[in-house]
Amino acid sequence: MTESQARPEKAQLRRRMRAARRKLSVYQQRLSGRAAAIHLSRSPQMQRARHIGIYWPMDGELDLRWLVRRFPDRNFYLPVLPAEPHPHMRFRRWHGGPLSYRNRFRIPEPLRGHSHPPQRLDLVLVPLVAFDAGGARLGMGAGFYDRTFAFKRLLPGAGPALIGAAHQLQCVPQLPTDSWDIPLDAVVTEERLYHCR
Repeated sequence: MTESQARPEKAQLRRRMRAARRKLSVYQQRLSGRAAAIHLSRSPQMQRARHIGIYWPMDGELDLRWLVRRFPDRNFYLPVLPAEPHPHMRFRRWHGGPLSYRNRFRIPEPLRGHSHPPQRLDLVLVPLVAFDAGGARLGMGAGFYDRTFAFKRLLPGAGPALIGAAHQLQCVPQLPTDSWDIPLDAVVTEERLYHCR
């Protein structure tokens, strides 16, 4: 399948998966987030990591913010969207408190704090819309994570481990991919941790 042929298929899958995760109740969301965070907290990747990129959950995304309280000795960073025309996200230190600023997509971001280069993070938790067991990820379509971590295509093994975070219902047998898609090292759900590479 060519990249142009994959676009409509991706768009349809994106709509279906976003609708499915939004149908989960607040209680289901809370249970899933806590179960996934427990799986992740037991993983060697999380045990070793000291500088961790996390995300603020939106639109039914899996909520892993409990990890900030569970690992008070670690440094957590939230992504900060780039100003035009810069293509890469920055990651700014976050201590777990509420945030008042929202970016152009209405996602909370820290306005101040220490920034950490993406290449020097140990682990990045990546939100997604759908995934397959091989590590392919379907995001929201803006390409921020793929552009920010594009260096991993040229330097396999460089930079942080990328662990996708999703509800189990977001797993599909196989995803269409594009040449610029950056594969995940693992994916955590409420049911298990998938090791992809």
